[in-house]
Amino acid sequence: MLHSLVLSRFRMLAACGLCLWAAEGVFAQPDPKLPVPKPAPFPAPAPVAEKETTFASQPEVLTRYTLMEALSIGHSRHPQIAALRASMNAALLKGRGLSEVKRTIGFLSPDIEFREKQSDLGLKAAMAEYDQAQYEVTYAIIRCYFTVVYAREQATVARDLVEQLDANLEQVRKIVEGKGGGIRGISVNTVNTLETFIGVAREKLNEAVFGADRARAALREAMGLEPGARVDAADEVLPEIKASMTRDVVIAHAVTRRGEILLSQIGADVTRLEVCAQWARGLSLMATTFSNAADIHARPIPGPSREPDYRPGMIGPEMPDRLLGRKATRVQTAGQYAIRSQVAAEQARSLLGLEAEVAYTRWMQAVENVKVSRAAAKSGRALIERLREAAGGAPSKEDTITAEVASAQASAAFNKALHDQIVALADLERITAGGVRVNFPGR
Repeated sequence: MLHSLVLSRFRMLAACGLCLWAAEGVFAQPDPKLPVPKPAPFPAPAPVAEKETTFASQPEVLTRYTLMEALSIGHSRHPQIAALRASMNAALLKGRGLSEVKRTIGFLSPDIEFREKQSDLGLKAAMAEYDQAQYEVTYAIIRCYFTVVYAREQATVARDLVEQLDANLEQVRKIVEGKGGGIRGISVNTVNTLETFIGVAREKLNEAVFGADRARAALREAMGLEPGARVDAADEVLPEIKASMTRDVVIAHAVTRRGEILLSQIGADVTRLEVCAQWARGLSLMATTFSNAADIHARPIPGPSREPDYRPGMIGPEMPDRLLGRKATRVQTAGQYAIRSQVAAEQARSLLGLEAEVAYTRWMQAVENVKVSRAAAKSGRALIERLREAAGGAPSKEDTITAEVASAQASAAFNKALHDQIVALADLERITAGGVRVNFPGR
């Protein structure tokens, strides 16, 4: 046993000796007399050319719609119309529910007869709001549709001007540098003038191009399509629409056909019925009102406006969800709210008449602007054609360059006047609830 223990220790020592011998070769220091080789340097990375970060994108695909197609899609898909259609269905079901209550426990509700009448008026109000929404959607689609066309036409005018001024600038620089022969009236000032005009024209071009994109997005929303849909107008030029109407006809349609007129009058009738309902609950010291089961503030009330046109704020509906006190007190309280609602109906009529008159004057102004700007645009184009023909395509003096800019501005003003006229006509159709119907091309 002792012999085997000694033998095992001997083997352990021998193994440790081999390890140390091997380690001596690994950790041995180099001889100072011999040169120590230096590690090879890493090659410097090749310079990378800086370039702009780009993102992969698919080419834009636009679906072009005619005005008739846009209107058809909008009236079938717009969420406002769908929501008001649901409101009409809810009003129908509410009336059915009141009838069921009357058949079962009507004897416990002495005011059930007046609640039924209020419910019927509520259905009429929902129908009036639905009808007016149709005209609102029509106005939005027509306006956005022709705004797309307008922005594209303005981009064409600006692009043509930029291209012409760029060509003139190249020729003027050659003239100033003495490579094209001196021309009286062309100098370094002409170069600076051209560069200034080109900068302004490019800014107008960007405004029109991106304005068209915004108008397409608005048209897509007005049509009730998904946010990812890419739409465009099929028309290429703005139409000049002839229309004939009088101020009195516009106002008469506005104060008789508008949904808001019917809504305000229904509000007054419902509130007057509340007086009768409170009288019917003679023994109650606390009675609910029609607003307990309906949100009379569901329709937003526009506030006053001072700019660009004066418009006072509307009087909103008011009715607490319950009235307290004996019958006489509750009836008198409801009567005061009825007076308020009648005043609100009268004010609504006055405000809609004001809106109609303002819209009519805007249309008249747009008609006059179309006449003036058409003549100016025609004269500007004729002037440019004569100047270009006389100069053989090259600028003869600085006034020629100024005339190019003035002609482009006249064309842009004519496009704007046509667009203002279209928007004014669409607004008149909305304000008169279809009393004025405009024959837009492709409708």
